[in-house]
Amino acid sequence: MKSDAMTSISQSWFGRSRRWLWATIVAMILTGCSTTFKHAPIPQNGLVRVPEIQIDPTTGIHSIELSVLIYNVAGLPWPIGCGKESRTMDEYGERIPIACNRSAALRAIGDSLGELRRLGQEPDIVMLQEAFISAAAEIPVRGGYPNWVAGPGVSDLGSIYSDRASQSFIDDRSFWKGEKLGKWQSSGLILASNFPIKVAHKHPFNQWECAGFDCLANKGLLVAEIEVPGLPYHLGVATTHFNSRGASGVTSERALIAHNLQVDEARDFLRKIMNRDLPFIWGGDLNMRNSSDRLVYFVETAIEKINEVSAFCSANPKDCETQIEWSSDAPWQEAQDLQGWVPGNQISVTPLSMEMLFDDPVDGIMSSDHDGVFVKYRLSWPVPRNLSPKSPEIR
Repeated sequence: MKSDAMTSISQSWFGRSRRWLWATIVAMILTGCSTTFKHAPIPQNGLVRVPEIQIDPTTGIHSIELSVLIYNVAGLPWPIGCGKESRTMDEYGERIPIACNRSAALRAIGDSLGELRRLGQEPDIVMLQEAFISAAAEIPVRGGYPNWVAGPGVSDLGSIYSDRASQSFIDDRSFWKGEKLGKWQSSGLILASNFPIKVAHKHPFNQWECAGFDCLANKGLLVAEIEVPGLPYHLGVATTHFNSRGASGVTSERALIAHNLQVDEARDFLRKIMNRDLPFIWGGDLNMRNSSDRLVYFVETAIEKINEVSAFCSANPKDCETQIEWSSDAPWQEAQDLQGWVPGNQISVTPLSMEMLFDDPVDGIMSSDHDGVFVKYRLSWPVPRNLSPKSPEIR
């Protein structure tokens, strides 16, 4: 009896797994498999805002303020995005669904950023995740950003796997979970900026160091150096989207291994390219919500001390303004989407405020199953009194 029950459960699970896989494949075929985003070549020199340089009359410290938005826009091909729910609750305690027409939702997100620009409140830098379908490329354009780049495309493949991956992890790859079908989607990463983008690095994770349905996307890193007027060094920025847990369709143990492998790959790549003189801001969908194993590994293997914005703002409410009501003293454990920073050798970075954008429903529907995380920063550096940073003209 027990054996029959287990067989029935196994067959049911196997059937669901196959149905999800083929539904995903059909959706990608119907949407042209993967969209290749075409942006202007690097360097991109557009400039629409020159930050005001503030000078402390006592210390001579110079500083500027700028803002960064990270946002997982759920730019999924139809019908995968249909039926997804946000974590925002309605008045009845039910999770509010996201818009089924993802192309229209992405265009609306771009229009909202354009409206913020008209009010002078737009983020200076926008980093998007799950920007898979073609309408995602309209977001920076509709938002009025003169410069934007996309992360690794579907054909920008990394190595197959590294020495870090165990042979058993490689041997256990499943066709039915999408782990042997190659890449059907890009990384889904887009970075847009008010300031010139001088350097861009698109680094895919190793092809087989992924788990479950996440393997269908060519996940990786998008890193850029941005020339901020008045700042004596470029600003480094990076975004990524690590392997999911439950949504991957595999065991939590296998998903954890893949997540750790991607953290290792990201760390090693950043170590190769990082210039310690440059201040650095990172952010993305790190998929570590309520996962102590993932969080611990992320923190303990980091190149530098982890400076994470929600941790700083919750510990320093007088220095970092926020209207967010966190349900615990460890808000970073409750979020998939995190921002943080690494100071440069001569330039300090301090969060000034943190808020959520796109966190309210429109006509009972959310724009995405994630909220946007919007942070304002102050970047400060000492300057001899006989020198003054030069600001380029707006082009």
